[in-house]
Amino acid sequence: MAENQIRYIQTITKYYPQINLTDLRFNQTDGRHCDVVAVNDEVLFKFSRCDWTAAFLTNQIRFTDVIRSHVTMPLPRMEPLETGAAKCEFVRGEPLYRDKILLMSESDQNHIARQIGVFLRQLHAIPLKLAKENSILEIPYDLSRKNVLSEFEQIQRKVYPYCDNYEQKRMARVFGPVLENEDFLAFSPCLIHAGLSPRCFLHDSKTKKITGVLGFGCAGIGDPAFDFGTALQTFGETFVKRIGRYYGDLSSLIDRARFYAAYNELLQKKSIADRITTRDFSGFRFDFSAPDRMPSGAPI
Repeated sequence: MAENQIRYIQTITKYYPQINLTDLRFNQTDGRHCDVVAVNDEVLFKFSRCDWTAAFLTNQIRFTDVIRSHVTMPLPRMEPLETGAAKCEFVRGEPLYRDKILLMSESDQNHIARQIGVFLRQLHAIPLKLAKENSILEIPYDLSRKNVLSEFEQIQRKVYPYCDNYEQKRMARVFGPVLENEDFLAFSPCLIHAGLSPRCFLHDSKTKKITGVLGFGCAGIGDPAFDFGTALQTFGETFVKRIGRYYGDLSSLIDRARFYAAYNELLQKKSIADRITTRDFSGFRFDFSAPDRMPSGAPI
């Protein structure tokens, strides 16, 4: 057993000496900032991987506590144990895989989209005053025009050498709206999830009901279009527009959402270029992108 796993068990028994540890499952790959220990398929314990990631776990606990009474979507209850450790409610369900959504009937897709759309509408409508009273901060991403253009310069310097002329021009086109319009990235701030993906939604495959929303480590005050941008990356635009039917008017958000989706992908490519340069691939993960295409087996 690895040293950190032993430490996790010691922490669990320290706070819950009565717990029966007959069935332990360690997940040290899926989370961005935390390792997870499932005990007897009844309770979860989360542990930050290092000192600086403890803040994300603290933010997740605080954020879910603040929004719980303002959204109808079920959120797992979390109890802090010590810095970098928390006990979490066990939520049953499987990730909302995009391929499975696309193979559902129209009514089932609408049922899923309605739940997500209502959740985002309720989340984005929570008064900022409440967030500030509970020390909810801005999301940990600098989406200012100045920083975005600085990142563009770095992408040109670090990523372009690995691209042909065609791909370089495609990447440059992504930043066209930001270069041409100084106010393109202007927005009215609200509370956002800031990391929506299929793995953030657990659902019951029989009832098509979402059983819980996860992944609030980077949540905070930000651009509502950023939530739709991260959703576009993994759900595709067709399903996101379906979500929009139950959210409200997306016309003021969709162009920025499209930009954020492409921008996030380019930042990932920049990260890979940096890893090539430093030869440091610790914690590296491949992402399987989800362009707007149907999965094999879908009808024509």
